[in-house]
Amino acid sequence: MDLYLDFDNHSRRRRRGRRGYGRNRSRKPWIIGSIIVLVLIAGAFFGGRKYMAYRKAQQEKARRLAEARKIVTVMIPEGYSIDMMAKRLEDQGVFKADEFIAAVKDTKQYNNKFIKDIPSKKGTKYKLEGYLYPDTYKIYKSSKPKDLIQKMLDNFDKKYSAVSKDYKGKHSMAEIMTIASMIEREAKVESERPVIAGVIENRLAKKMKLQIDPTVLYTTTNGLYNAKKVYYKDLKVKTVYNTYVIKGLPAGPICNPADTAIKAAMNPKKHKYLYYRTDGSKKGTHVFTETFEEHKNANSTSTKGKNSTNSTNTTNSKS
Repeated sequence: MDLYLDFDNHSRRRRRGRRGYGRNRSRKPWIIGSIIVLVLIAGAFFGGRKYMAYRKAQQEKARRLAEARKIVTVMIPEGYSIDMMAKRLEDQGVFKADEFIAAVKDTKQYNNKFIKDIPSKKGTKYKLEGYLYPDTYKIYKSSKPKDLIQKMLDNFDKKYSAVSKDYKGKHSMAEIMTIASMIEREAKVESERPVIAGVIENRLAKKMKLQIDPTVLYTTTNGLYNAKKVYYKDLKVKTVYNTYVIKGLPAGPICNPADTAIKAAMNPKKHKYLYYRTDGSKKGTHVFTETFEEHKNANSTSTKGKNSTNSTNTTNSKS
């Protein structure tokens, strides 16, 4: 038997195999490279989206922070009560009225030492009434009601300390602020403030009821003073503020007075007047008298509202 070996055929297969292997080997780097490129593109795409989202979030955070750090100017007029302040702040979009009132009532969160000297009398509406100094304040838009209240208390502390430094009278701080609040609501003309303070002192000395109309309105208007008249029926309302019912000073201040009223309370003008009422002029000035007869004559020459003690906001009818 003859043995025949086909070396040429074997060589051809090996060459074909090597050529096929070479082709496979040359194709693999291209595939791997393509995959890497696709991965990089996908990573860049999704990474870019992530970065854009992060950047947008950071920009929004910065915007909110800048918005929160915006300065808001708050102006509180002289003679405003706490209820009037709350309404004004809500109307101006600064705080909600109920949130401001809640912050006023929570007196423990404020660090002013004088708060301990304010007596807590039964029936008192707000312990801090009279001590939130009326002024213009700048606060951040992100501020809370307590932040503004703290500023007002600090301002009062500073103002009161300045005007009371040389005071040697008999009244306590709470009494001074109560008298000052009545003067603030009664006197439209600054020069009359010490005179009205003198009337209050004269009546207290004689143990006469003060009969000051704003002490009635403080209750009947819920501290808003938005009634134009005081009716005779209102004079009989039994509250710790109504000086037509109680003797002496009301339970506490009926508004937040400025330093001119505080100074007047500390330095009442000496005279013999016991009565006063508005003279009916647009200026809001008063007629002061020593006797009830003079007071009645002054009443007859001024305009009186039907079923009311006076047609103006304050009657000032002292009897």
